[in-house]
Amino acid sequence: MDLFDSADKWNSFCELMSMEEEIRHRWWKRLQTEVYQRENTLPNPDWAIYKWNAWDIMWYIKGESDESLAVHFWGDRFRVFANYGALDLVKVNKLLENPKFDVLKTCFDRLDGSDYQTIGWEDRNFCFDTIYDGRFPDSRTLSWYAGNRTKEFADQIIAKVRKFQTPEITALFKEINSACKRNEE
Repeated sequence: MDLFDSADKWNSFCELMSMEEEIRHRWWKRLQTEVYQRENTLPNPDWAIYKWNAWDIMWYIKGESDESLAVHFWGDRFRVFANYGALDLVKVNKLLENPKFDVLKTCFDRLDGSDYQTIGWEDRNFCFDTIYDGRFPDSRTLSWYAGNRTKEFADQIIAKVRKFQTPEITALFKEINSACKRNEE
């Protein structure tokens, strides 16, 4: 290993490795800030945006709780999530049996999965003209693009969100939120 032919090189490498988590955190935060600022500059009149942690961003129907049905970017996963707390998941899943709600899954560029609390998700499906396009192996690999190709990454996230912000899909989100609220006890 000629790469570490001196103690200084080795110590520099070790110092960088101990900073990896902080570096990735800052890169994700840079992307989150870019998306949030752009979305607040030209907001959709029917949708609100909320952010937390370093990489979580959610879009939900304006006037509803931020615990209602939402489009959620979660670092390396893009999803439509129903289990933030305001909705009764049994009611949501029963309502989703109606074929008119199938269109929600067609808004994804690629549907990688769904479960009882997530209408659908897409994992690491972003393109930067690399060998990983469409199938990044993990969030660690993808994080570099969050911090170094931030605008391009933000463009892709916003384009994915726009597919859900049509009048038809907005109406379906409103219907799910209205019909599936938890009973307050």
